Amino acid sequence: CYHGPSGLTAQATRVHAMTSRLQAGLKAAGYGVNATFFDTLSIQVDNADTFVNNALSAGFNIHKASDTTVSLSFDEASTDTELEALAAVFGVVLGDSHQGLPKTLTRQTAFMTQDAFNTHHSETEMMRYVRKLSDRDLALDRAMIPLGSCTMKLNAASEMAPITWPEFAFIHPFAPENQRLGYQEMIQNLDDWLSEITDYAAISLQPNSGAQGEYAGLLAIQGYHQSRGEGHRTICLVPSSAHGTNPASAQMVGLDVVVVGCDPDGNIDIDDLREKVAAHGTNISCLMITYPSTHGVFEVVVQEVCELVHSVGGQIYLDGANLNAQVGLTSPGLIGSDVSHLNLHKTF
Repeated sequence: CYHGPSGLTAQATRVHAMTSRLQAGLKAAGYGVNATFFDTLSIQVDNADTFVNNALSAGFNIHKASDTTVSLSFDEASTDTELEALAAVFGVVLGDSHQGLPKTLTRQTAFMTQDAFNTHHSETEMMRYVRKLSDRDLALDRAMIPLGSCTMKLNAASEMAPITWPEFAFIHPFAPENQRLGYQEMIQNLDDWLSEITDYAAISLQPNSGAQGEYAGLLAIQGYHQSRGEGHRTICLVPSSAHGTNPASAQMVGLDVVVVGCDPDGNIDIDDLREKVAAHGTNISCLMITYPSTHGVFEVVVQEVCELVHSVGGQIYLDGANLNAQVGLTSPGLIGSDVSHLNLHKTF
């Protein structure tokens, strides 16, 4: 919204112009360099390590694609001073700006034509627009929320602020290992803490949302079954109280959902579960539960539920959306769960 189509076009044009000036200089100096580009150049050199080290001494990371090829990219944060310094790394004089994309790859049609993208182009306008949108939202300070509180448990400003710091925000995915030791320590610490809290053997920090976590967790369960020659296990038991993403994720993984009933108090109906386990037996892949349940109930038979599914070789997927109610009292591992996703923005 803030930049709009004209702002984004201006940024893209500037980035492309900077790239083209370096490309022209490299080509004139005899380097092999890609003729078609937008913001990235691949440069043929005699010794890639030499240029990587020279660039590092000048304050830049450039990518070693092979022993004789390096690559680099520009973005909207790149400056003319940086452009000149990179030219010096290669010992070239910057050339003139030119078009590095064929016309067939340049957009000829209008984009972002909606009013929202063409109205709010100052900080105050943007702030007021975002506030207007938030005023339309349902929140705990306005009404009761029967379900879907996932959207209400947002990260606090104190948690959001650090990710704007250069030390957090400016690391590149391909940065050398010795430049991201702090990240590795932070990630390992979080991994250790979450493993201790959950009583799980290991944690993956890769999934970026609860739905991704469910999908990844169910894939892990299916991978486990397949590794044991039990790929026929395709039944996923889901209580009728489950969050809607549970059966949706199960179906995305290719599982057949079988609903387990709940009693009048919102607990899993243990008798119905026994019937479903007896009916499907070794075809059961897993049971998906939430603890405490979506009804807010700490089910006293939860360990019996897990043992019942385990007795036929099934796995337990525990939806970690309500982990905040477990911390310090119990844990998914203690309950008998095998796999979970954790919504950290809801727990801490």
